[in-house]
Amino acid sequence: MQIKQAVISKEKDKVKDFLAENQLKFRQDVDYTFYAELDGEIVGTVSIFGNLIMQLAVDKKVRGENLALKLVDYAIGVLRENKIYGYRVFTKPEYKDLFVSLGLKVLVSSDNFVSLEGGESSILETLKGLKTKITMELGAIYPNSGAIVLNGNPFTEGHLGLIEHALKFHEKVLVFVLEEDLSYFTFKERYSLAFLATRCFSDRVCVLPSTSYVVSKSTFPDYFYKTEDQTTKAFAEYDALIFKNYFMRELGISKRYFGGESVGYMKTYNEQMKTVLDSGAEIVERFKLSGQQISAKTVRNYIQNGEVERALELVPQSTRAVLKMILSGKNV
Repeated sequence: MQIKQAVISKEKDKVKDFLAENQLKFRQDVDYTFYAELDGEIVGTVSIFGNLIMQLAVDKKVRGENLALKLVDYAIGVLRENKIYGYRVFTKPEYKDLFVSLGLKVLVSSDNFVSLEGGESSILETLKGLKTKITMELGAIYPNSGAIVLNGNPFTEGHLGLIEHALKFHEKVLVFVLEEDLSYFTFKERYSLAFLATRCFSDRVCVLPSTSYVVSKSTFPDYFYKTEDQTTKAFAEYDALIFKNYFMRELGISKRYFGGESVGYMKTYNEQMKTVLDSGAEIVERFKLSGQQISAKTVRNYIQNGEVERALELVPQSTRAVLKMILSGKNV
């Protein structure tokens, strides 16, 4: 069987139907999709998104022919041709042994999914870099540190209040800013605002990039799950396991703090995180100003409505000048 690339819509539609038959969803934004045919029918497929190998499925009638192995090996070859030498996989548990046989190492696993990495990709090397930065800024890796993961889109008085809350219980607090650039403010802008806002605690707070291992939707495809709720719970489970098994262990973190959520995606996410982290997680009620809950969404709404001064009231004084400069660059 020859492996082909799905390029035209007709080919992608056939792959989409095949994945549906295997209880998987086709993700439209992948970089490459490959498939194998037998007698004109698709019997196997795999896709690539960035450095992620995904959407692997093989028809049961050809599973004794090592087709899954051939598809994955082909995908790895394409990654290497594109000078991508470190790669990650999210797959169903039934394919775990296949990827392990190719030299990939399991990151985390559950009853629903397995996450692996291979090539030059290494979570421990990534954590080594974070350890170096923490040691340079705080002097050492401290046990019983607190941690907060935030998008900061933009950084608000609420974020600062959450950090101040964590500082009541921990000598040091690590603040991870989401590195993925899918927000109104860029990672560089969000990181700068968080850094500026916490300079008054520079001997106790270290601001860090989240890395692609924490809360990165690009590395957690939702194609295993039929509903948004299932996807959210699985994503949170993955994130919690990664954080618990690697970040907490390697960086001396004893508790991760979350801002309270009342509805929607983030409420489900926080509840699942609490289930996995147990005593290693604390959900803190949102902070208020003049009776109003402080949120980055409210700040963005004010900005989009041209009410910049009202938006500035909800962000730390230390960041207001820089935020105004950033907004001027966005023609606000």
